[in-house]
Amino acid sequence: MQLDADLHDFIDELQRELPPPRDPTDMEAHLARSAAIALRLPSVLVPVTSGDFKLRPAGTTLPARLHWPTGAHQPVLMAWFPGGGWATGTLDSHDGLCRQLAHDLGVAVVCVQLPPATPGPLLHSCEAALLALRTLLEGRAKLAVNPYRLLVGGDGSGAHAALQAAWRLCRMQPGSVEAVLGLCPLVKPDFNTASYVRCASSPVFSRADAIRAWQGFLQGRWDIWDERAVLMHGNAPQQAPPVTVLVAAEQDVAHDDAIQLHDWLRMTGARCELFGVPRMTHDFARMQHASDKARKLMLDALAAFGEIARLKP
Repeated sequence: MQLDADLHDFIDELQRELPPPRDPTDMEAHLARSAAIALRLPSVLVPVTSGDFKLRPAGTTLPARLHWPTGAHQPVLMAWFPGGGWATGTLDSHDGLCRQLAHDLGVAVVCVQLPPATPGPLLHSCEAALLALRTLLEGRAKLAVNPYRLLVGGDGSGAHAALQAAWRLCRMQPGSVEAVLGLCPLVKPDFNTASYVRCASSPVFSRADAIRAWQGFLQGRWDIWDERAVLMHGNAPQQAPPVTVLVAAEQDVAHDDAIQLHDWLRMTGARCELFGVPRMTHDFARMQHASDKARKLMLDALAAFGEIARLKP
């Protein structure tokens, strides 16, 4: 894999300190390792104020954390769903990324922790994402944010959750979501694309990791054909989809997923922009401060998203 040198060195050191569990099916070990990695991710102090609260949609309780740019007055609200293979993404694992997003974009970021895909009813985490968006849409006045705008984003499996929830919400309430930002999105359970073959042994998110994540998400139902599970299907997501910006890391198993989703959305008439980041890997956004190149590419991607989402006056 042709990774950026600084990012490679950081990942290599992380792998030595925190090697993957010997038993790939040991979910407790994966959760513990994910939490330990989050503590070692590079970050910087940014002028952002954060606070935890609970979303309670339809009797469900979802942990949430609001990141507010210091001094901002009624900023635009962005809902963020953390990635982690539908299993390990938490408020803490994505605290640094969400703080940085709030600062760089000048928006109030609400990170919503979704329930793990298993145990529970099939695709219940997708329903939780939709309920969270509806609750945030209706609760903007209580959060003192801009009462007329809503952005949505996520990374990895979180980008999958963000996209399907935003599409479905816009179908029910046209224009409710203005734009979606998807970082290295997981799109469909196809593990034989060129990027899955090229990056199969990625130390960050391998082909085996992806198969295990999709296995848990689909609960073994590989034949399921549902827009909540397979983002690319026969029909357009809805008649007036929100503007979408996809960030595809060159050295990521899901690289080709993002390209195919971009092409499919454009084919359906939706506005979708693709931003490629060379020599980056899956989850590079959480590691952006380990590499000057990664940081610059992330800033460039966010600048493009900010322009498209009309975040600058």
